[in-house]
Amino acid sequence: MRSWQHAQNTLREVLGEGSYDTWIKPLRMTVLEDGRVSFDVPSKFFRDWVEERYLDALRNALADEANPQPEVTLNINGSVQGELFEHARKPRKRERPQTTAARLANLVPRYTFENFVVGSSNQLAHAAARAIAGNPGEVYNPVFIYGTTGVGKTHLVNAIGHFVFDRDPAAKVVYLSSEAFVNEMISALRHHRMDEFKKRFRKVDVLIVDDVQFLAGRERTQEEFFHTFNTLHEARRQIVLTSDKFPKDIPELEERLRNRFEWGLTVDIQAPDIETRLAIVQQKAEAEGFSISPDVAAYVADQVANNVRELEGALTRLGAHASLKKTEVTLEFAQEVLQPLLGRRPRLPTIDDVQRTVCEHFGLTLTELKSKRRTQNLVVPRMIAMFLTRKLINLSFPVIGEQFGGRDHSTVIHAQTTITQRQAADPALRSTIERLERSVTSQRAS
Repeated sequence: MRSWQHAQNTLREVLGEGSYDTWIKPLRMTVLEDGRVSFDVPSKFFRDWVEERYLDALRNALADEANPQPEVTLNINGSVQGELFEHARKPRKRERPQTTAARLANLVPRYTFENFVVGSSNQLAHAAARAIAGNPGEVYNPVFIYGTTGVGKTHLVNAIGHFVFDRDPAAKVVYLSSEAFVNEMISALRHHRMDEFKKRFRKVDVLIVDDVQFLAGRERTQEEFFHTFNTLHEARRQIVLTSDKFPKDIPELEERLRNRFEWGLTVDIQAPDIETRLAIVQQKAEAEGFSISPDVAAYVADQVANNVRELEGALTRLGAHASLKKTEVTLEFAQEVLQPLLGRRPRLPTIDDVQRTVCEHFGLTLTELKSKRRTQNLVVPRMIAMFLTRKLINLSFPVIGEQFGGRDHSTVIHAQTTITQRQAADPALRSTIERLERSVTSQRAS
């Protein structure tokens, strides 16, 4: 059996720094002999999480020719919890001072690239944002970022503005919501100041407009925005837009605007996966200045699955209650404090729910489901899981492929097409998929 040090290095490379630091680094090895290894863990929640998601990876990292399937045991030891709390205590990060230019541009101080957590759900949008921030008006123009409420669109576009100011304090950046754009235009019309209004928005280096779907149905505003867009685009000034919908799906949006919104790069942000949510929880706790153990982080990340804003709100609530009561944030404390918040929120399915349900039904491990193997007993369950992920969560094809072992989006499209055709001709398969769908959705409703 390989040494624990060797296994740790392998696990760090395979799982990534975030998962390794949260779930592997805290393990306290107590036995390593004769094909058997034992670890102490801080709680039942921590043990169950590691067993469900990382046990196969642990065995593989420890295995050698003499012991191809080492026996791994996780034992609950409460004393480890104290060590984790000490490790988790970090000083509150000071928010960097905001420049006068950033204040005038209405940028949110805390929304920077430094504290934006990148995951598979937002990786492309983040890369595009970094590219245009470093070279406004030259790479993609416009950039249109869309996604449901609370997934990080506003954070990302504010980060662009801050980055531009960091490189050029004299840059002219304007950030505002489409509602603010409408209100400013109405005020300008009422007070006969349209020339000032046009000058403000048509002389900027970077124009960032949030929630452009609210321009829909406003003919006069759309006309003014159309001319503003054209002026900036012709001058190679950067335009950044966000919406909760793809341009073609925004009702009552003029075709000429819809067409221009699609001129550059259109990219979506999906709800964050479990690893990204864990990273967000840990970062937010650090920023709030309180300690949080891995089992608490996992509980919060699992319970608040579809909205970064709600995730941050849950951490703020935890931090405030812990500060008022002068207590550590244990799992029991977190469950008590967040119960009123979670009780009011419908729990939507996540990709973890789909994968876990499919694995249980077909008797597979998560590692097998995501593996590169293409045996019949794996291919069909894998395609079913991809199909259900698309249907129940509506993630993009590239994101789904990434979550199933880094597969290409064409593989996901093939799975979608194949399962759609097969279930139409095979009542047994259709019944299995319906049963799996009910199982996934009932988990989140319970």
